[in-house]
Amino acid sequence: MVDQNMVGTKVHFTWQVERGKIAEFIAATGDSTPIYSDKEAAAAEGYQDPVWPPTFTPVPLKWSGVLYNLFSTLGMPVHKLMHAEQSYQFHREILTGDTLSGVMEVKSITSREGKSGPLEFILFETVFVNQHEEEVLQEEMLVVVRS
Repeated sequence: MVDQNMVGTKVHFTWQVERGKIAEFIAATGDSTPIYSDKEAAAAEGYQDPVWPPTFTPVPLKWSGVLYNLFSTLGMPVHKLMHAEQSYQFHREILTGDTLSGVMEVKSITSREGKSGPLEFILFETVFVNQHEEEVLQEEMLVVVRS
């Protein structure tokens, strides 16, 4: 069981938006939208550099180590986790080369009885700020842990 006292726990991280990671993501998802990889296509749409794909946010959370470190801190065994929901609120575009600072917070922990036994629902909120101190993205992720 995840300790209810962990609600409000925050972890901070920094991550640079890299062309290589975006290219890997595009290859994995098959999304060939040109503004994600082509500087000229991005410029034609009014962007200084290629923008990151809308569902790219798990990449910096995983590659910065913040996600799995927080799972470990909370005592959440990865083999018992299920991803339940993800939502995004974009405030500004995120460009290749941006340096993002983020704060990931445990917003809530709730328990329910499932068909296979107890389940815990952990809601995380992450706020991303760019190098200009502008909030660019807020996301929520709901994870389920089978006890």
